[in-house]
Amino acid sequence: MTTVAPMTAPTIFVTIAAYTDPDLPRTLRRALDTARWPDRLRFGICFQADPKAPIDVAAFRQAPGFRWIDTTIDQSQGGPWARHICQSLWRGEPYTLQIDSHMDFEPEWDARLIEMLEALPSEKAILTMNAPLFHETPDGRIVHHKNMGVPATRVSGWGEAAGWAPWFDFGPPNQQQAARTRFVNGNFGFSRGIWNVEVPQDPGHYYWGEEFSITVRSFTWGYDLYLPDAALVWHKMHDGPPRRHWEHGEGTVARRNREGLARLHQLLFTAQPQALGPFGLGRVRSLRDYEIYAGFDFQGRRAHPDVFTGTAPDPVTIHSTSDWDACLTEEQARAQGFLG
Repeated sequence: MTTVAPMTAPTIFVTIAAYTDPDLPRTLRRALDTARWPDRLRFGICFQADPKAPIDVAAFRQAPGFRWIDTTIDQSQGGPWARHICQSLWRGEPYTLQIDSHMDFEPEWDARLIEMLEALPSEKAILTMNAPLFHETPDGRIVHHKNMGVPATRVSGWGEAAGWAPWFDFGPPNQQQAARTRFVNGNFGFSRGIWNVEVPQDPGHYYWGEEFSITVRSFTWGYDLYLPDAALVWHKMHDGPPRRHWEHGEGTVARRNREGLARLHQLLFTAQPQALGPFGLGRVRSLRDYEIYAGFDFQGRRAHPDVFTGTAPDPVTIHSTSDWDACLTEEQARAQGFLG
């Protein structure tokens, strides 16, 4: 039974970058079927199609609330490029949700996310997490991995070999209310709609480093980062490698990765991050503010142990000189057992 939204119910702009993903129709249907106010959802979709493997999205093409920009996989430049295109479809909705194209949802996820966001002690907040996993059984049942809870995000690697782009991993289930987090995770981020304008996705980025760039830029624009109090959106555990832009070949991937990591380096380690224009740092907080909050020493290439365990900032990570002294390089963190 569809619940009709009251006239005052706010709209949510849902951005989805879909790379020839057969799960997209199911994701869209589940988002609508589980929402309290499905008629208040507005979808902005960059659909990167493979003409040789068509996906039937006809049921959503003319449906109200759907906005599409169609490309092909040959035209695609990767995930951040597609997400940037999605953001161009925002039309002033007060809330926005960024997800992947292979997700599942809890009942009334839309109203519950709005309630969570509005209850936070921040006028500019992002609810974000590395969304917990679900899988589909052979008979089509959806099974949520409830044992993950609301997972904290930990860093399982941060070194030169990866271009100083931290590798995000699942941390322990969060036990706190209104718990802070250090990072924006690309597969789940819920915030004010203006986030699409203030922190546009950098189309020059690629898969590695994208989330860290969005994290630092969002924080310096004044956004506070929180974990949701409950898992309302779930990410598919793939039973085989999904198709990604990486299939364009090692040469293309290496080139795009170099370009993206060079932009991350300019953002974090040079005196000219504003040369990146709208993809540089924000004007509300400094990069040093983020280091104190999250526990990173960018120039020393070190991070606080809490970064590697996923322990939440409270309300910041660096409180004193002793906290700076506790910071570790990746090699030291591995030697001390913080990394596997």
